[in-house]
Amino acid sequence: MNTKLKEQLDGRPELQKHLFEKGFLITDNDISDMSVYPFYGNWNKHSVGRFSIFVYQSAPYYSHEENGTVYFLIGHAYDPFTMDADEENILKTIAEHSRHVLDWDTVNELTGIFTMGVVKDDKLSLWLDASGMQYACYGIVQEKLYISSHMQLIGDICELKIDSYVERLISYRWYNYMMGNYMPGDLTRFKELKRVIPNTAVHFDGTELRVERIYPSHEIKMCSSEKEYSEIISKACRIMQNTMKLIPMKWKRPAISLTGGIDSNTTFAAANGEYEKYSTFSYVSMYRESVDAEKAAQISERFKVPHAVYTIPQNNADIPDYDLYRAILLHNDGDIGAFSDSDIRKKITLIRTDVCDVEVKSWISETVRAYAYKYFGKKKFPKSLKPRNYTSLYKIFLANRKLAKETDGYFAEYLDNTKLKSHLFNYDETDIFVWEMMHGGKCGLDIGVMKSCFDITIPYNNRKLLDLLLRVPLRQRISDQLHIDMKKQMNRELYDMNIRVVNLNETKTRKKLIGLYYSINSFLPY
Repeated sequence: MNTKLKEQLDGRPELQKHLFEKGFLITDNDISDMSVYPFYGNWNKHSVGRFSIFVYQSAPYYSHEENGTVYFLIGHAYDPFTMDADEENILKTIAEHSRHVLDWDTVNELTGIFTMGVVKDDKLSLWLDASGMQYACYGIVQEKLYISSHMQLIGDICELKIDSYVERLISYRWYNYMMGNYMPGDLTRFKELKRVIPNTAVHFDGTELRVERIYPSHEIKMCSSEKEYSEIISKACRIMQNTMKLIPMKWKRPAISLTGGIDSNTTFAAANGEYEKYSTFSYVSMYRESVDAEKAAQISERFKVPHAVYTIPQNNADIPDYDLYRAILLHNDGDIGAFSDSDIRKKITLIRTDVCDVEVKSWISETVRAYAYKYFGKKKFPKSLKPRNYTSLYKIFLANRKLAKETDGYFAEYLDNTKLKSHLFNYDETDIFVWEMMHGGKCGLDIGVMKSCFDITIPYNNRKLLDLLLRVPLRQRISDQLHIDMKKQMNRELYDMNIRVVNLNETKTRKKLIGLYYSINSFLPY
């Protein structure tokens, strides 16, 4: 337990609400007093069989019971294939289709950020949204089951100690680089807990835990002609456009976080015909973001969509309670590394500002943009990655070979635990790394922290959509031709504006250096 944080929050009831905000805890242990740290009376309890499901008071919880089986969902979900925006209906449909075996096909149609599960005969199964944007971890501690949105929540309740490997990893000087703070494989801060990997389900039989991989389930059919490519574009655009129709059905004030980049541009294009229901916003916490904000304002003005720019203070001293907010946010993130001051200032500013009901975020798009190829400046990766390849994609370990070898071992455990190799088929393994590690491992934690600002939804976060777009040949994904063609079909005027802001961090020199590191580290025998 973070005793200092507890002492500070005990005297600041107005800030207690931000601790593990929008979180959940599932356990078969008895937690009697919810009025004190770390809950502070902000959580509701739902009893399902032998399990207690504790949910933060403003986090949505839904359940449906059929023939003694309870299906539950924490968060939000909607179906751009059936146009169903009601979580209770969605649970009912899944229950009807799952009388003999869980209907993963219906689950794969869902967009949203959620944890979903089934309880039957005191057994529990649980899985996440397509990319794990709802972070979750699980474990058995002192013979009791714990599953939570926040690793530190379980750590505080059970007084867990940081794993020695994690302690050395987050203290390593190069740990912050390459996507920031996240753990390799399915690790968490604590040896007792594992991360729920997207594309897997976790099953608890009353005594033991088992992991089942649910995706990929068969070979992907790559498109091999212009006709097939055009069909994929049309299907993907229809899914995205349906998604942007569904979002205003669920939230009164949806706002697209807009930049000049290809990801949010494509999201904005998908809202064509629905612009009167949306606003847009940008924030400026450093110089390079001012360029994005300028282009976002230009796009919004062209299509008569209200746009707001939030200027982030440049000094920590300009933000009241900066240090305490920082401690809360880092604890919510798992205390697995620091954020930059500018990032902390941005989060606090948005928490204290009434921006919107839901941010429409464009993350996850990088999965189909062949992000590993872009980031490392590579034209080719091995068809089958070794644990050392994973380590090289994860962090820079040239200065610490002991950490490199240990990290190899944890990636080997992840591959074994999730049975990825036997389910990989003809998928590009670097796409799965981006999907399950960079996004499921890093972005899921980030979303958990950002939920203190507003609700968040991600149109790209749909397994069937991602699977469809991964059929496009690699060269069209690396060049962003796929996204450009989607934007062109959904909003020709926006396409004709030819606005494209490139990430200033993606320089040729950086790509060359990081690509060289990947090659050297991958082939070192130690």
